[in-house]
Amino acid sequence: MYTSFYNLNERPFNLSTSPHFLYLGKSHKEALSLLTYGIMDKKGFVLLTGEAGTGKTTILQSLLKKLDPMVKYALISNPLLSPDDFLAYTAYKLGLKKQSKSKGFLLIQFEALLKILLGRRQNAFLIVDEAQDLSFRLLEEIRLLSNMELQGKRLLNIFLIGQPSLNERLNDNRCRSLLQRINITYHIEPLDLSETEEYIKGRLKAAGSKDGKIFTKDAIELIYQYAKGIPRNINSLCDNALLLGYSKTKKNITGKMIQECYGDMRPSEALSVEKEEGEAGKDSEKIRPKKTGITVLLTILIIFILLLVAGSFTKVGKRQISALRDFYEVIYNRTFNTSGETSSNRDKEKPAEDNEYQTPQKETIKIENQ
Repeated sequence: MYTSFYNLNERPFNLSTSPHFLYLGKSHKEALSLLTYGIMDKKGFVLLTGEAGTGKTTILQSLLKKLDPMVKYALISNPLLSPDDFLAYTAYKLGLKKQSKSKGFLLIQFEALLKILLGRRQNAFLIVDEAQDLSFRLLEEIRLLSNMELQGKRLLNIFLIGQPSLNERLNDNRCRSLLQRINITYHIEPLDLSETEEYIKGRLKAAGSKDGKIFTKDAIELIYQYAKGIPRNINSLCDNALLLGYSKTKKNITGKMIQECYGDMRPSEALSVEKEEGEAGKDSEKIRPKKTGITVLLTILIIFILLLVAGSFTKVGKRQISALRDFYEVIYNRTFNTSGETSSNRDKEKPAEDNEYQTPQKETIKIENQ
């Protein structure tokens, strides 16, 4: 859409991971080195954590592409499995195609397979991505798999990769034995401001940009501020900014445009504002009938006073006033019934009037023939 406008060969900030756009900050390089070391030295349990969008999966894919052919691994990216299915899937990925339906015999087959791989000098690894979703029961199953050894050598090495909530789960008393087995632990930090700038310019150049200066300096600073150094958030914000620049035919993305994109990407705030406005509108609708009722009541009262003054000098006038009072009392009742009041409550609150203009009983009202 906007690629030709900015002279790009492809979209530089696509959310899908691609080795073509691989960028490793300082924290990412350290994480990749530790994972590589864990594989080479068969360190058993390795734990890698990082916030969502910091690039854990990107690092993992980079690692797997550089693995020695002698390394056999089973990558599980969806850990929402039962323990039996988890075991069957792991064994299948490591080369066990014909499996017993009995879990006991499956474990025997699986251990025999691992021993064969060890005899061939092939390292076997189980890598679990999104490991924060593992149940406690499945974490215990993984711990038991790590018990498989031959002459003091581990038959299966395990990498757990997940979000920081994985640490909380592992610190639970139910995972105490598993936590004690973890040899390497590393947490990926977000990009800093200079790394954010390198990340943006690097992806632009990889997409075909000649200078990588589409984003102004103040725009990059705001991107870092809003995205908090998380690559996935940076991609989303930059992609929307380029689309906005294309719609406005602007070759450079400014800080003001980043602010506009950030506001558009946070619909929850807009929805809360609309909700407040809607509630205010409902309140005004509730008040409006009361205001209308008061206006009608004041009009009736003024007319009644005028008639009272004009007709208080004759008996006929007094009778007419009494009839009018009955008539306007009906209007009065209808007005207050509309605004939500009941006539019974109003009658209780209405004080008694002991003067000659008090509303007469119905049997005293007579209409004389003129």
